[in-house]
Amino acid sequence: MKIFIVGMPKSGRTTISKALCEGNNCQYIDAVSWVRSTFRAPHEGEKPSQYEDEYHQWFTNRLKMNHNLIIDNVRDSITAYGNKANVKFDFVIDGLSSPRDLVQLFNYNEDVIVFLNRTNNSAEYKDYENIGVSVMRDYCFWLSSADLLPKTRWFEYNFSIPGEDLEQVKCLGHKNSVFIVKSINRLISHLKEKLAELSS
Repeated sequence: MKIFIVGMPKSGRTTISKALCEGNNCQYIDAVSWVRSTFRAPHEGEKPSQYEDEYHQWFTNRLKMNHNLIIDNVRDSITAYGNKANVKFDFVIDGLSSPRDLVQLFNYNEDVIVFLNRTNNSAEYKDYENIGVSVMRDYCFWLSSADLLPKTRWFEYNFSIPGEDLEQVKCLGHKNSVFIVKSINRLISHLKEKLAELSS
């Protein structure tokens, strides 16, 4: 099973993804950071926005040369972990931003998708980041409307970081499972419970 963690920058994706892998037979797969690690370091005195714009252009050019760049990385990582003897892994995939990549990698019969909505997120977004998450969510709505994706495999969380330490969980959603929780810690514990139910 693959568990896709989707959200805007600074939404807690990596924290949540890594927490899901603690003490489980789950492997964390960072879909895109390895690409950034091959880009240049920031120049002294360079504005962060200028650096991000140049990185995005460079990344876009790499995708134009190989539109399967991220897909191949995720599949290669799954294959590498899958070759470990006598251990069956679930894979937590963090960092997908392209709807095309999701469509290619997501198996709605087996996989789980989790959308994160951090309510106190003050990060600035690029249009393509916001649109990418929206299109992926719309794709899940289409799958659900066609009775292909059950709500037991599509979770959305509204939460804040760090938030209040309360156990309360409010459940909403007709086609998906929407949860309102008070903190990222409660999100993690609740999501672990839901994933354990799916695995049993």
